[in-house]
Parts: sequence; C-alpha cells; structure tokens
Amino acid sequence: MADVPDRNPNFKGPVILGTVDHWFDPNAFTLPIPGTFGNVSRGSFRGPGLVDVDTSFFKRFRISEQWTSQFRAEIFNVLNHPNFAYPNQVVFTGSSSSYSYSPSAGAITAAATTSRQIQFALKLLF
Repeated sequence: MADVPDRNPNFKGPVILGTVDHWFDPNAFTLPIPGTFGNVSRGSFRGPGLVDVDTSFFKRFRISEQWTSQFRAEIFNVLNHPNFAYPNQVVFTGSSSSYSYSPSAGAITAAATTSRQIQFALKLLF
C-alpha cells in the first residue's frame, strides 16, 4: 500500500473542506507511481483547532479562630466547545493490485476533549 499520496494536478477547488464528515477532499490526491514516494509531505495538513477554557471559584468561610471551611467549584470546558480529533489520514485502501478511495478519508470520528464538566468540593482547614 502506498505510504504517501501525490497531489492531483487536475484537482480544482479547496483541499480543506473543514466539515466533520470531510475535513479534506480525498479527490485532491492520486496514487504515486509504483516504486516511488508521493509528493505530499507528512504533516502538511492541520486538524481542527482546540479551544479549552477552564475556571474555578473558591469561597472561604471562617467557622472559628482555628477552623476554616472552603467551598470550591471547578468548571472544565466552560464554553462546552466541541473539540474534534484529527481526521482519518488514510486516503487509499486495498491491496497492491487494486486501490480505491477510503470511505472514511478525511472524516473526523472522535473528540479530542470531553464535554463540560463541573465538580464541587468542600474542604475543612484546621
């Protein structure tokens, strides 16, 4: 199986589509000539960006001169922004005798981070 594809010289239009189903257009690539390496460099495409905003709130309550209580609220991914993983980079599938476009080429199938998470804690200091 070919390791790196060639750029398709006849392809017109944007290579990066930016959707979850097709992050890039697999028609922008062709198979290299057998026995040669493709001309698309590794790591030439970037995946979707990552946005992660975390915050926390603390409040201390003095119970006595020696005892203090602390309430904490911690929120991870405050904006609940979906952060997607890298797209499938396998463009061609098949054996050495017959290749075809992979149906999942350029598809994003996983998330890079979790959804919004909130945790509360109560701490006793003495």
